[in-house]
Amino acid sequence: MWTAAGVFTTLTLASVAAFIVWRVAQWFNETDADSHFSASQHFLEDPSSFDKVPPPSIFSEATKSLSVIIPAYNEEDRLPVTLEDLIGYLRHRRDKQGANFTYEIIIVDDGSEDSTSEVAFDYVRKHGFETVRVIRLARNMGKGRAVKAGMMIARGEHLLMADADDATKISDLAKLEDALKQLTTPGTSPTTRMLQQKSGLGMAIGSRAHMQEQAVNRRSWHRNMLMRGFHILVMMVIGDSVKDTQCGFKLFTRRAARSLYKNQRIKRWCFDVELIYLAQELHIPIAEVPVQWREVPGSKIRLTSMISMAVELLAVLLGYKVFGQWTIKSEAEA
Repeated sequence: MWTAAGVFTTLTLASVAAFIVWRVAQWFNETDADSHFSASQHFLEDPSSFDKVPPPSIFSEATKSLSVIIPAYNEEDRLPVTLEDLIGYLRHRRDKQGANFTYEIIIVDDGSEDSTSEVAFDYVRKHGFETVRVIRLARNMGKGRAVKAGMMIARGEHLLMADADDATKISDLAKLEDALKQLTTPGTSPTTRMLQQKSGLGMAIGSRAHMQEQAVNRRSWHRNMLMRGFHILVMMVIGDSVKDTQCGFKLFTRRAARSLYKNQRIKRWCFDVELIYLAQELHIPIAEVPVQWREVPGSKIRLTSMISMAVELLAVLLGYKVFGQWTIKSEAEA
């Protein structure tokens, strides 16, 4: 028989459960609304003239061969080394390939609290606004949001996401380009032609999976345990077809980047996993390419970051697969 206390407890628990469901649904809706990128809300800054320049759009035709997007948060120390290596490599490519090889570097300052922007602007002054561009986010929004901001204003036919720490050897870009060329070249068999109705869709991702045994031996037992848990969650979202989702060295065709980044919602650590999930759903072919990688001091990943990553993976799983509140727009949809 129901007592007054029992009824009160049941109603209280039901109310709390209803509130949690409502709040979770509200969070998914807010995240979805916040993911829409409006170029009109951002400006590129030319330090030589102090002008705020309206940015281009990824939905326009490409005017460069390559765009390199570098997300940067408090990177005043590591960014110069990365830019020197990158610019040296790209200049060598241009000297070798001729004037038809054109490029731009987009540095996205993700609300840094140090002199990251000043360092970036020094390179704009040195190499010119056509070559190096800087976009500053008003506050720290996360690596995923910073990469998205850079991608959405890029002018390249190919778009490379590269970390600011110079951990991956930039010359390995050639490996990613070769893999991308194989993905986007229409095949001869009817099946291949059907899957690749038009050339130009593909993403090539740098991978450190071949270094896994070495990494496991070097990490502490609790860090290895956390990484195993993370990989289990990743497999729940995208399966096991991609061994290394988190390497900050990924190359996209312009068509692929348009489709992926307009759908991206995750702002911080696990946007890489979301991009791979979106590519699978949109039938964008993926190539995983071994790259040369080294540990660089200054990593921003902490224990709290691992917790945030787990929450973000859960959000991808629920938002797309379980609740279906995050819909995926096709290439033709704005």
